[in-house]
Amino acid sequence: MTEQTRHFLTDWFARLEATGFDGGVFLDALSDDLVWTATGHSPVSGTFRGKQSYIDNVWRPLDDHLSTWPRADVVRILADGEWAVVEFRGVGGVGRNGTDYTLQYCWVIRVADDHIREVVGYYDQVKVNELFA
Repeated sequence: MTEQTRHFLTDWFARLEATGFDGGVFLDALSDDLVWTATGHSPVSGTFRGKQSYIDNVWRPLDDHLSTWPRADVVRILADGEWAVVEFRGVGGVGRNGTDYTLQYCWVIRVADDHIREVVGYYDQVKVNELFA
């Protein structure tokens, strides 16, 4: 299980490095019963149950505020069974308001049946809030 999780995430993040987070590769990996928690205090913070809830409350608001989505630059992936911790930088992101949206991320991710089932995401809240200013 650990190697399947590591392989899935290594492949997914390699594709996100090539394509960015702007749909397709990113959204296709999310399960319909996804539970996504965006930590902190920002316009996209909270716990969202279901892929559509995540799209409506996190992905779409970010898409509305980004002129360029960041690309993933993975620092490390630590996997244990279905769970993994992925530390990465989002590089090259630019807000429609001119904000530099390059930031550090740490996501705790559960992978099952070749889909992302759960995420707890830790973000630079200052950068997120600047994007929405």
